[in-house]
Amino acid sequence: MSLSFTNILSTVILENSRYDVLVDKFAKAKKKGQKPKIELDILTDLMQADPTTKGDFEGDRDTRDIQKVGAYSQWIIKQWMKLQQEADKHYAYGSPDWGIKLEQLQKQFMEDLYKTTEDLQKFHRFKQQIPQEKRDINRIESFDELYELTKDFSLEQATTTKAERVLQDAELVYDGPNWEILIPKSREASCHYGANTRWCTAGSSNNYYDHYSKQGPLYIIMNKKDPTDKYQFHFESNQFMDKEDRTVSLSPFLNDRPELKEFFKEMFKRFLDKDQQHGKRVQVRYPSDNVSKYIGIYGFDEFMESLPNDMMRFDFESGGGYGNQDKLASRPLPEKFTTFPNLQILHIEGLISEIPESISNLKKLKFLSLAKNPDLKSLPDSLADLENLEVINIKDSPNVEIGPRLQEKDDNEEIIIIR
Repeated sequence: MSLSFTNILSTVILENSRYDVLVDKFAKAKKKGQKPKIELDILTDLMQADPTTKGDFEGDRDTRDIQKVGAYSQWIIKQWMKLQQEADKHYAYGSPDWGIKLEQLQKQFMEDLYKTTEDLQKFHRFKQQIPQEKRDINRIESFDELYELTKDFSLEQATTTKAERVLQDAELVYDGPNWEILIPKSREASCHYGANTRWCTAGSSNNYYDHYSKQGPLYIIMNKKDPTDKYQFHFESNQFMDKEDRTVSLSPFLNDRPELKEFFKEMFKRFLDKDQQHGKRVQVRYPSDNVSKYIGIYGFDEFMESLPNDMMRFDFESGGGYGNQDKLASRPLPEKFTTFPNLQILHIEGLISEIPESISNLKKLKFLSLAKNPDLKSLPDSLADLENLEVINIKDSPNVEIGPRLQEKDDNEEIIIIR
């Protein structure tokens, strides 16, 4: 108890002594008949402008009581004293014009002092975001330099009420002409921005925000013109929901909203790359997996450009979709496929209508599966030139005709053709 009282008493004495030192140095005349450097009322104004100064500032100027001198008071006083140097640049020291100029500078200083208080509040609260060499206030030369260092900060960023914390606990990652996208950083923010939805991440009880946010960010998409029009995307769990918690059909949804389509492209691309990281194998189960979503939204050609050059195996199975509404139209095998030097297994179902002669460039190809491709009419004879090719599967591709060279290879059991 006595130690605590001693510490408190020491602090009070120390703070009083700091105040007394400043008063003695600036507000008391050193010699009889001499004016003080700064009038006491003005000195108190300068200390009060320091946002870290503690005291009772209610009532008249004469009744103000400074209890603790702030961390920036001496710096403010220093800026005040510099005004004499500024006046020196214009007129001879002590001349009538010099006195008028100094008075003008001091008046302007006092009128702008509230700005300094605000800039110091920003400096104090966002000091860790300021360049390290300027985090010491004494290394800042002027009010103008302080302003330049703090002008991009907002005091609203540092509010601490619960309602304001909720608003702060969401990162605005997109602000477009028609839509904005936020990532909630707390359960409270998730509930706030998910209000009037049926999402499990917005419920007041049994809330699953923590469960999903640990896996990856939740993207809340809001229509600027209709605040009730909301969606929530969570890539890690492959969930893309409307406000009623119903699954969104991504391809028509994003194709009808170009700005959202462009924003999420890199996100889909990231998950496309992630799904392809199975050694050197690329596997697509169309239209059910994330890769399929990318193809449905951005097109097959864009997908082709994403394939790794060292790919050794490619599997594509097309199951159509509900009522075949998502089924991809048959197409020739893109020439791009003939440029993968390490490709050994090529398996494509329900997509191919033609195979180019250049497939013979795939010197390491061992297994070619083109099952369930009813629009495929023939196989190029150049496949017979592939020395490593062992099996061709064309089961359930009833319209394929086999050329004489391939047929000879099959007859000699050099290549097994599964029909």
